[in-house]
Amino acid sequence: MTTRLIREASLNDIIREMGQMLHEGKADPTVRKLAEEAVSGKPDPISAVFEFVRKTFPYVPDPENYELFVHPRVRAEAYYKGEIKGGDCDCQALLTAAMMGSLGYKTRILIVDSGSGELDHALASVETNIGWIPADTTTMNPLGWVKNFRQTVVVE
Repeated sequence: MTTRLIREASLNDIIREMGQMLHEGKADPTVRKLAEEAVSGKPDPISAVFEFVRKTFPYVPDPENYELFVHPRVRAEAYYKGEIKGGDCDCQALLTAAMMGSLGYKTRILIVDSGSGELDHALASVETNIGWIPADTTTMNPLGWVKNFRQTVVVE
């Protein structure tokens, strides 16, 4: 699986696509290589991956009325070709969670209601010794910042 474009994706479509891509991305050697490079020489691997994704991969919205899923491997391969691929919140969450997961951290993706009344935003989450930490690379908020979301669906 590489890239999927779904017109008016249902929540079940989103959960299925993201779950499969997350699982595959965590085990992908190119994603692992990118994660290792992102954390090289850094004291905190989780923060290093978070900052690397946020600074390197720009936020780009999906085409209107479509849900575009870009596999973390595709984004890692593009990086090595010098063709940085941006992505929307679910693509950013997938890449962040897959990179952290490839380093051995337990990760998941949260699909949340950011205030619109619908499940309309995705972000990575990583388990640490103090609990689950949100990692939303689409905002300028720091690692661990969380908003009180009305509803949340977890993709593992």
